[in-house]
Amino acid sequence: MFIYQRTPHYYETDQMKIIHHSNYIRWFEEARIAYFDSVGYSFARQEQQGIVCPVLTVNANYHKMVYFGDTVLIETKINFYNGIRYGFAYTVKNSDTGQICCTGTSTHCFLNLESKPIQVKKEYPLAHEMLTQALQNDKKLDNQT
Repeated sequence: MFIYQRTPHYYETDQMKIIHHSNYIRWFEEARIAYFDSVGYSFARQEQQGIVCPVLTVNANYHKMVYFGDTVLIETKINFYNGIRYGFAYTVKNSDTGQICCTGTSTHCFLNLESKPIQVKKEYPLAHEMLTQALQNDKKLDNQT
């Protein structure tokens, strides 16, 4: 599991001085990009290879409010990968209290620059190996907790 630390910015608050719900989706993306960097499969590298990964679905469940000045830890892990699509799970926790503030998931696919699906295992075996290993590592960590 990868942990991404984030300190919310004032502009992310709403009129009630809490972080606006739409920002969690942005935080998921930040955490996902950082996760890929941490396993050696950066978005920049993907794009250089002609791979794009659009979001197919995203959801967020809000549990506790995050306020300006809080720091959150976003636990990020791959929860499935099949060579064509992949998914992530996110848990946003208050770093001081450990309370879960938000949980969510996202799913994505692999496309070429012409928006046609890519079979990563066949066309990019090194990327497939890295993603498969990351999924296995995340599953092992899940089983240990």
